[in-house]
Amino acid sequence: MPDLYSRRSFIAGVLTAGMLSTAAGYLFTRRTPVTLTLVTGVDSTGGRNLLINLWNRFHPDVTLEVVTVNSSTQDQYDKFVSTPADIYNLDVIHLPRFASRDRIAPIDPPDGITLLPPVQRVSQVEEGSGRLWAVPFNTDVGMLYRRVTDKAAADPEPTLDTVIAGRRQFTGQLTTEGSVTDEAFVINVLEQALAQDRTILDERGVVSTSLGQWQRALAPLAEALRGDRIVTAAGEENTNAAFQTGTLRYMRNWPVWYPKIDREERAKPRTAAIRLGRLPVGILGGQGLAIAKDTEHRDEAAAVIHFLTGMPAQKLLATYGFAPTAQEAYNDPEVKAAVPHLDIVRSAVEDAHPRPMSAGYAEFARVFRQHTYDYLYRRVELTDGFVEGMRGALR
Repeated sequence: MPDLYSRRSFIAGVLTAGMLSTAAGYLFTRRTPVTLTLVTGVDSTGGRNLLINLWNRFHPDVTLEVVTVNSSTQDQYDKFVSTPADIYNLDVIHLPRFASRDRIAPIDPPDGITLLPPVQRVSQVEEGSGRLWAVPFNTDVGMLYRRVTDKAAADPEPTLDTVIAGRRQFTGQLTTEGSVTDEAFVINVLEQALAQDRTILDERGVVSTSLGQWQRALAPLAEALRGDRIVTAAGEENTNAAFQTGTLRYMRNWPVWYPKIDREERAKPRTAAIRLGRLPVGILGGQGLAIAKDTEHRDEAAAVIHFLTGMPAQKLLATYGFAPTAQEAYNDPEVKAAVPHLDIVRSAVEDAHPRPMSAGYAEFARVFRQHTYDYLYRRVELTDGFVEGMRGALR
């Protein structure tokens, strides 16, 4: 569908040009130029780097240098705080730990944006507060991809139960090969449990510690895995490869992969379209930009963050596949035309549940991964040790 991608590229170009004037609006007069350090994970799309280059082009006195740190859920805190920084780009799940250790300073959101309620909730300093621990750069939510071979045929959105009941038509991040892919496994298992019982992890990230509830919620997934009805993969890219090299119809992945998957799959003669659908309840993801508490350039850091997270940036990032954080971006007619699936992404984000928002999350994830992996693949029954381990991690 070349016209869709031509339009998408055109919109991205228009937004980029418009952001030049936005960047020029942040004026600084300094006798001594300063370089701010942004500590972050990898940018696989190029969208973030484009925004940073735009900022640097118009602000030779306040430039931004990116330091990329590869990390996992277990070690992001230690690796990030051991790297000198003015700004951190943090996964939302790490905000409580950075805040409780006094590593980041509160910040106000940029003018002109209204954050989606779940995104606001996981970022705010306290309930009802307009101040944030980090300004959301992008949000994220698990989505169900499906391959369409005939666009004229009826194509109702399936349920996750139906998908995993089929014979090896679905792939997701349901195994792990070490710390780099552990978190993807945890998220996918949580989503499978939520498909059975949406109260097992509520809209504020409060997790059930009822053993029977967990046993019931994970039984269908265990049955599907033991019946060889799911093509498992470790990590997002391996899941994409399994979906694209096989004849699978369904895949669980994040929306940021959609432009790449859609464009490549549409070139195949047996694929008429790739569509996104909702999971019953997806896990809320995303990243936020936080000011390091010990930076000597707090005002400059705040200005950079507001530029990178403001409305023009949100619209631009949407064309790169990112899920915007603000309601206004989803309502923009040009962005909606360039990204036709944006409404379904918004619906999924607004109904998503966060992981437990606790400084002890990394330990929770370790406990959860260990017990559920043993249950699903080694047939070790879930016991009170599982729920006690979760409770202890989050205490």
